[in-house]
Amino acid sequence: MGVHGLWKLLETTGKPINPETLEGKILAVDISIWLNQAVKGVRDREGNSVQNAHLLTLFHRLCKLLFFRIRPVFVFDGDAPLIKKQTLAIRRQRKEEKTMESKQTNDKLLKTFLKRQAIKAALGERR
Repeated sequence: MGVHGLWKLLETTGKPINPETLEGKILAVDISIWLNQAVKGVRDREGNSVQNAHLLTLFHRLCKLLFFRIRPVFVFDGDAPLIKKQTLAIRRQRKEEKTMESKQTNDKLLKTFLKRQAIKAALGERR
């Protein structure tokens, strides 16, 4: 997710920190990423999506920030920047291509299956 190469670009300035070091500070949180991660990534043991995953994730992460006395400010960014729009367009195109390939493969499998059934039926009649 995100813009490819972004972390590489930020590598020289970014550094991991412990939440304890942010005590008493205000932290801007990109809420859309949290919600997206919850909806896409939270699964139960069988791999099914969890009901209200977005609320559960938001609650647990908020509790963690508050435990460390960090005051979150949730940021809802506006429209995607151009580079992100390009990334999304590429993903959409790839998804469409893969969907089309999958449909073609399904069609081939179905045709092969039907041919085999027809051959079995024809050979069965001759016996």
